[in-house]
Amino acid sequence: MKVDVGLPDELLSPLYPNIGLAGLNLKNPLHSSIWDAFSTNMHSDNGPGRYMLVKDYNMFPKRNEGTNKPPPTGILQRGWFNKHLNLIPAAVILFYELDWNDSHWAEKQLDCGLQLNYLRSGLGNRATKLAVVLIQKNSLPAGEDALAVERATSLCNACELMSNSLFVLPVLHADHLVGYVIRLQNVFIDQAVLYYLNETKRIKNNKDTLNRPNYQLLQARHLIKVSFFHEIRKDTPTALKHYNMTYSQLLETKVSNKHQIKILCGFINFKICQLSFRTGAPLDAIAQFDRHIKQFKEYTEPPELEFQHRQWLSHQFQFFGDLFNDAISAGLTALQTKHPGFYYLQAAQYTIQRRQLSDLFKDTVRNLVAEGKQVIQLPVTKYFGQFPWDLEHYNSAMTNGNLDADDCIFTIQHQELDIDYSRIIIPLLNKAVGQFKQYKPTRMKRYLMLEMGNEYYLAGDYEKAFSIAMCVLGEYRRERWWSLLTAVLDLCLKCAYLVGNVQDYIAICCELIGVNMLKHVDDKADLQNNLFGILQGKVPATREGDESTQQLWSKKLAAGQDYVIEMTKLSSFLSCSSSFTANTFQVDETIRFKIQLVSTAALPVTVDKVVVCFDNKKYDSLAVREEKIELQANSPVNLSFEMEPISNDAACMLKISSIKLHILGENSIVLQFGDVFPVAKCKIVPRVARATTSLALKSPVLVGEFQQLTVNLSNKEDCRISNVVFGVQVKSTTYAAEICKPNDNNFDTKLDFRLDCLDPQQSSDTSFIIRCSSEAKFDLSYVLSYSITLNSKTYMCESRNDMVLSSVAPFHSSISLMSSRCDPMETLLTCDRCLILNELTATHDSCIEIKDIKYDINPEFIFDETPNGETFLLTKDNVVTDCIAIQPKSPSKNTNIGNVSVTWRRSDSTQTYTTTNWSLPTVSVNSLPVYLTNVVPSYGTLFDPISIRLCVVNISNYVQEIDIVAEPGDLFMFAGHKHLRCKILPNDKEYLQYQLVPLKSGLLSMPQPVIKLLRHPDVETAVLTNKLTKSIYVKPKVFIT
Repeated sequence: MKVDVGLPDELLSPLYPNIGLAGLNLKNPLHSSIWDAFSTNMHSDNGPGRYMLVKDYNMFPKRNEGTNKPPPTGILQRGWFNKHLNLIPAAVILFYELDWNDSHWAEKQLDCGLQLNYLRSGLGNRATKLAVVLIQKNSLPAGEDALAVERATSLCNACELMSNSLFVLPVLHADHLVGYVIRLQNVFIDQAVLYYLNETKRIKNNKDTLNRPNYQLLQARHLIKVSFFHEIRKDTPTALKHYNMTYSQLLETKVSNKHQIKILCGFINFKICQLSFRTGAPLDAIAQFDRHIKQFKEYTEPPELEFQHRQWLSHQFQFFGDLFNDAISAGLTALQTKHPGFYYLQAAQYTIQRRQLSDLFKDTVRNLVAEGKQVIQLPVTKYFGQFPWDLEHYNSAMTNGNLDADDCIFTIQHQELDIDYSRIIIPLLNKAVGQFKQYKPTRMKRYLMLEMGNEYYLAGDYEKAFSIAMCVLGEYRRERWWSLLTAVLDLCLKCAYLVGNVQDYIAICCELIGVNMLKHVDDKADLQNNLFGILQGKVPATREGDESTQQLWSKKLAAGQDYVIEMTKLSSFLSCSSSFTANTFQVDETIRFKIQLVSTAALPVTVDKVVVCFDNKKYDSLAVREEKIELQANSPVNLSFEMEPISNDAACMLKISSIKLHILGENSIVLQFGDVFPVAKCKIVPRVARATTSLALKSPVLVGEFQQLTVNLSNKEDCRISNVVFGVQVKSTTYAAEICKPNDNNFDTKLDFRLDCLDPQQSSDTSFIIRCSSEAKFDLSYVLSYSITLNSKTYMCESRNDMVLSSVAPFHSSISLMSSRCDPMETLLTCDRCLILNELTATHDSCIEIKDIKYDINPEFIFDETPNGETFLLTKDNVVTDCIAIQPKSPSKNTNIGNVSVTWRRSDSTQTYTTTNWSLPTVSVNSLPVYLTNVVPSYGTLFDPISIRLCVVNISNYVQEIDIVAEPGDLFMFAGHKHLRCKILPNDKEYLQYQLVPLKSGLLSMPQPVIKLLRHPDVETAVLTNKLTKSIYVKPKVFIT
């Protein structure tokens, strides 16, 4: 019996119009090439149609008349989809070899008409479209051929064809055949689509006449057919609309057998979801599927066939998951909370429920078969969704009449016993794992992998079950999910035993007997006894496996070998920690460390040998303890170790890399703890040096100074020291400081001084030069190392010291530009001299001896250098001031005046002098056409007139017209030219005389004239009056009575 829980193959395959090609003999090479051209793409998505070769004109199914009579119980016949997709063509094309100028035209025309009539007779009363294709070997006429037109009309009349149903296929040029075929295909598809359109109209006309309630089954059947024909026509919106109408009609149909409604609704739901995804409406597809499952999830079949309902639900979820996945492959974006993986998982879970339900009756069925109950042959039902015992399937040939329902159910249950559920569940879970990997919910992925492991175990594939379970162990260990970890370990233990994997069996037992595993104490004790039995060569006692498994174990255990178990990654029964008693050990000291072992096993454990391994393999043989150590539950055992360091390992790190616990027997178990946490490590340092070093340094270090540092080495040891090395290093991020040996100009950041030997209480002096190029802080590190022989052993001794130094500038320089009247200046004039005032101030407490100050002045300035033979002492309490005068030669912008250099050294130093250089300011020089001065008395008296003369000098080569406005202000009374405009010849002068009477006493600001040069309007008054006296002191008038 065919179980209606899946989908017909016709619904799963692409739907194309079915077109029949008649008159082709494939033994004829020409006909074969024509058939190949049509059928190449018949099963491809790019192919326009499905083509069938018509060999027998009577091969087509006949139409049943009078189908409007209500069927007893059925809705859709089982072979209907196959009949209309593969057996009944929408169009039949007759190929006939006939040229227009054929000499036997009349006979062949008659034969062609006969063959077409045979086709019509074979098709019966179906409305299949007919057409004729003339295979012509001659070339086509260049223009309109009257003979061809006449004979085409005659052939259409003889064959009772429309003129648009007659076609010509030229085959003279074989390379053009494919192009002709493609053009014919387009016409044939149009003919076939027209056939399906006419069929939908015919079915709708029949459906409209069925109005009585007892015609509900026929109405549902007609809606299914209309929807299917619309889909073949590629009218997707109309097909989707009718499928939704069909689904609603089926739900409203009242029948005694709800099973066939469920089956047909499953078909229609698949098509609705498929077309919704195809039209870009995934939410509609998901909503439809949810509604479909909600409608039929609680549907109860005969209780004895409940497993079939679980099978149907599993198929529904699987098919929807496939549709969803295909839509994603076509470009749909899924969410982490809604993707095909959930549907594949649900399909697998329903299959698991199906297995659980079958377990309820399998023993009963087997007993009944053993007692002699017969398993009957179930017939194939005529309609989808019908049970074998329905009255419709009564066969008069059956001697017992109608089938008994109980016998049918018993037979279906007996067939269920042969199902391998794991072969169904594992692929579904595998698909779900692939989806969850893509969308990255890691816990869900691990859960599915564990389910796959269980299925492989039930299927008897213990190797795969073990490998999958081992993949998830690490994650559950890290998350400390003890309940799940215990369950996974139980599965791994069974698989390891069944495949004879001794190594992993021991490792899993070591983990399961730990305190974190959720197992009963007695079970843990049994596992521990199994471990002890393996040591003695005994097979573990377990309910799993059979005699062949025990023989496999006996063979492996008889070999006698060491099983090394890496305990670091396991949540085992034994914890191991280690620590050194100190972080550093001198090379002449004994290295001491401790190891602590704690067992949480139910039974005591005896360790026969402890081996400590180090990253330096030379120490591995120095830390071995061969004695029996009994570990009681939750009782720490501390082991102390001592060993002598190797003298050549001074300044090396020593780390415990692993600890191995040997449990001996016929088979030995080595529990290895690699990378013990916390990591136990120590440093072997050289022997502390008793020889001393001292440095004589003048602080602070001055920038640019060559300072000599004296180093004194003194041997405080009781015996001679040799291979003495004194190293000094400057540590600076800016490379501001460098050192070198005396009489050596190769500065570097490192220096070494060596002595062959130094006797007890003997000293040795050496020195080096330090120089700083900028102000900064830096470290001066110096190391003294030597070798000494004590008790016939040679040790390296070392002492390290660090100094934090800072370099400062020897002095600070302040440069000022001033006029001859000692007024500050920012812009210089070509007609005026400028004073440069250089002030040196100390920045530290040392006394600086200044030998010379030199100026390197830009040639654009006039400067008379006066040699200075004096030496100055600069301290923090005084200031050294130097002054020079310069005059610009020509106007310029942003001109550097030059450089200044100071030669100096410490006053108490005998080192050579150091020269420090820096730049003078950058200024702008202006050129004026006139030059103004005034003659003002040194002081004035209140209310007494003051005579002032203003001199205007034209220093240009042109006549200058000057406008002068005098504004006395509120402090003086004024007499003289208040507003004057005059012309001054080149290199000539103009004098203006003014009388001012002060009205107040004290230091008064002089009134300043406002001067404008008419030839140079851009010259400001402030620049012209820069050299004029700005103030005068007025004393009070004394009246004598």
